[in-house]
Amino acid sequence: MTTTKEKAEKLYKSVNTFMLSCVGQDGYPLVKAVMPGKHRESINEMYFCTNTSSKFAAAISQNPKASVYFYSRKLVWKGCMLKGHMEIVSDLVVKEKYWQQKFKNAYPEKSYTDPDFCVLKFVPSSGRFYAWYKPEDFEI
Repeated sequence: MTTTKEKAEKLYKSVNTFMLSCVGQDGYPLVKAVMPGKHRESINEMYFCTNTSSKFAAAISQNPKASVYFYSRKLVWKGCMLKGHMEIVSDLVVKEKYWQQKFKNAYPEKSYTDPDFCVLKFVPSSGRFYAWYKPEDFEI
């Protein structure tokens, strides 16, 4: 029998649209659509790339509470919302791992060492998986 977490893990590895959400500096929700990270090992630890100068990175540096939502619309809508904590990664080894050549045009230094290249690490604590019109809550 497949667990809810395993279903969420399978969906995570197959979709390409992710929404990140955090508490903005004004106290309102801040939502950002992002592409998935270059490597997707597990939902236990997820990585996303953005700009250090973004409002999202500034908000995360003030309040680490965040959520990630990803979904598929093939045949029947499937989605998963995870909530947990997000942090800005400063480790250059991790930043190099998630750097992609297609990012070159977005950063003056054209490298993972560019100060505006930001990697976000998300560690969820719980989730809600939705498929076939049925939500399932789970812990991580």
